Amino acid sequence: MIKEHIQKKQKAIKYKIVGIASTVFSRFGFKKATMDDIARAAGMGKSSIYYYFKSKEDIFEAVVKKEAHALSLELEEKVINVNDSPKNKIRNYTIIRMKYLKEMVNFYEALKNDYLGNLAFTERIRRKYDIEEQQTIKSILEEGVNQGTFNLTNTKFAALAFVTFLKGLETTMLIDEEFDMKSLEKNLDDILHILFYGMIK
Repeated sequence: MIKEHIQKKQKAIKYKIVGIASTVFSRFGFKKATMDDIARAAGMGKSSIYYYFKSKEDIFEAVVKKEAHALSLELEEKVINVNDSPKNKIRNYTIIRMKYLKEMVNFYEALKNDYLGNLAFTERIRRKYDIEEQQTIKSILEEGVNQGTFNLTNTKFAALAFVTFLKGLETTMLIDEEFDMKSLEKNLDDILHILFYGMIK
């Protein structure tokens, strides 16, 4: 009983550190943020932080995994498990994905920052995220094919093409300050119309 209480308390402290570190990394970026910054923000001694996490990289990995998990849950709840048309699922997936990537600075940094590519865990996360995203899009496309909404012979390749399109769109959106969520939602139907029906009359 005592051991269980201690473990619960330690888990709560780790969760607190991860939450605070998320804000610190978002503010300074992984490279500039220090363990001193995290300890100061958490109101803890640096040695106490090291008791729960062996390094700054260890904390950042926990932060990124937390954000990635939150995005997966959001997409699952609001897109994948919703009784909606495959076309609407594709649209909602794109909007929610872009919205959360814009907010989840640390997860996006892990996906895109070349400097972070030197950290072993980032490559695992990038690979896992790519595979999961392609599988999710593929399942939505297959649902559309089965319902007669989409005319596709290779849903795996189509999913890869769509994910590639999303990555290009997210880069534009996060670099161009004028390209915000309102702009995305306003133009998304036109973009999806081209993807679904092509440009030829």
